[in-house]
Amino acid sequence: MDKQRYVLINGEKIYVTEEVYYAYYRPVWREAKQLKVRTDMESSLDALKDSGYEAVSDEAPIDEIVWDNLMSDKLYAVMAELTEDERVLIDALFFQGKSEREAAKMFGISSVAVHKRKHKTLSKLHRLLNG
Repeated sequence: MDKQRYVLINGEKIYVTEEVYYAYYRPVWREAKQLKVRTDMESSLDALKDSGYEAVSDEAPIDEIVWDNLMSDKLYAVMAELTEDERVLIDALFFQGKSEREAAKMFGISSVAVHKRKHKTLSKLHRLLNG
């Protein structure tokens, strides 16, 4: 017999399918894991500093480099939550360096439509990254 799964909503147990259960809790688990990784890294960085490590003056301090890498990982994770069209647009504009006009030709829509989609998608990314 399959294990019954539930989610807590306003303190009430709501029984759900396994698919709904994982869809509901996966972001919570992901955030908890990221927090643990970040905490572990901060502890490791503190230990490194205590041992006498000092960043080379020409380079960014190691904690900034690690933080940038963590944020980059988080960005790629939330990119997976975008629709295919949103991912293709972001890829074209920010990773391939295409202009809005070039993206408009690629999608067969106006530059104004690309501009609106870009801002809508960036707002969605902002919510996903900070929410």
